[in-house]
Amino acid sequence: MTGTDESARPVDRFESARLTVLQHVDARTCFHCSDNECKQHAWAVEELTHHAEGRRLLSRLGLFPTANYSLPEGQLR
Repeated sequence: MTGTDESARPVDRFESARLTVLQHVDARTCFHCSDNECKQHAWAVEELTHHAEGRRLLSRLGLFPTANYSLPEGQLR
């Protein structure tokens, strides 16, 4: 399995997104950040909205997008 194949696994995307969001909470920056904008962080927040555990993390951190509050637990987008 190649690195590309591995990164396509949902569990790997979730873990990468989780770590990215946590890094931004603690350090407020990463090597992807530029001019107060970080596409990696935006991707991570979006990715976490697709996972129940990710939505819980975003809610706990106050980052859960308000548009997604109407989605019941487990409902597919």
